[in-house]
Amino acid sequence: MASRWIPMTSFAFTLPNRSGELASFADRLHRAGVNLLGLWGYAHGEELPHLSCVPESPDAFRKFARSEGLECEEGRTLYLIADDRPGALRLMLQRIADSGANVEAIECTSVGARFGCFVWADDAHFDTLAQALA
Repeated sequence: MASRWIPMTSFAFTLPNRSGELASFADRLHRAGVNLLGLWGYAHGEELPHLSCVPESPDAFRKFARSEGLECEEGRTLYLIADDRPGALRLMLQRIADSGANVEAIECTSVGARFGCFVWADDAHFDTLAQALA
């Protein structure tokens, strides 16, 4: 399968740190018809959980966030789904390193024979990152 990096919009936000909040958030997303391609979150101690997501439709997520009063920070990421094979991540990271782009964050996973990845860079390096992965 041919692979291609796709520019996507990501959103970062916080939710209350209490039991069931993430399940409630997922239910509200579902009822609003918002599909996520990726969701990540973490919390340390009593601080608010920090979440990031990449929705299939940024406009649908923006509308949802406004209706929820959810304050979000938007960012840009590159998204890839490809066949998984040994060295797939290493080759991608070497291309980025050779370009001089600095990676801010990366999230990768595989399911079966498929490999998925999101890569973020700061604004100063995003275009360089995109060119390196084109």
